[in-house]
Amino acid sequence: MAASWLLKRCCSTTVTETTKGTRWQRLINSRAGVWCRSLLSDYKEACREAVLGARERPLKASLYLGLLGGVYACHYTNPDDASFESSLRETSNRLALLSPWIRNGTSDGHVQTLVKLRNEGRLRYASLGIASLTYYTDYDSESSLYEASCSAISVPWAELPKRVLDVGFTGRWWVLDHKMKDFDINEEEFKHLPPALVAAVPSSPQITERNERMHQESWKAVVMEDESDELDGVQKAMDTPVKGIERNTINKSQTS
Repeated sequence: MAASWLLKRCCSTTVTETTKGTRWQRLINSRAGVWCRSLLSDYKEACREAVLGARERPLKASLYLGLLGGVYACHYTNPDDASFESSLRETSNRLALLSPWIRNGTSDGHVQTLVKLRNEGRLRYASLGIASLTYYTDYDSESSLYEASCSAISVPWAELPKRVLDVGFTGRWWVLDHKMKDFDINEEEFKHLPPALVAAVPSSPQITERNERMHQESWKAVVMEDESDELDGVQKAMDTPVKGIERNTINKSQTS
């Protein structure tokens, strides 16, 4: 009896091990393995349908690929807060090199406001994936005031569009670049001039070419003529009337 029982036990163990298989097969046949295989099968079917759809409708596929490429390019060139700090520092230095009398009032005022908010710790930066926003808050983030830490009385998100100071897109901060246009022209100096003098009309190509030619000729060396030839000409011009007077005097004396 004991021998037959041991023989049955060994046979059942061998069958069980053969049924279970290797560790890799057990992993594939598990719940996680079945889920991964079904997920890969779904992705494979989706890619096959996408390729077939692109062959049937190439224009639509090109449009989708262009949109995806544009979104990726915008995300890749999305400026960060360090980029805004660098742009603000650069524009501030460019204005500092100019005299206050020739700075543009709009450019100077906008940059001074940004610098003041940055020094007070009230500038904030938010990334939207393909674009970025720079806005201001009422308090510094490290302030220990109750108004700054209490969320019940904080500024609602509905007021965010009013607090936006700049928009970053495709590697540029557009509001700052727009404010810095003609930063070295003080418009206050020309507001009292008549409209005819304020509006500068561009010259025609002919006038521009003539002015350039005259400017180039002004740099040429001055060629002096021979002074001896000029003096001979003056002497001859002076001798001619004298000889005529002498001839008339001789004729009158002979007749008399």
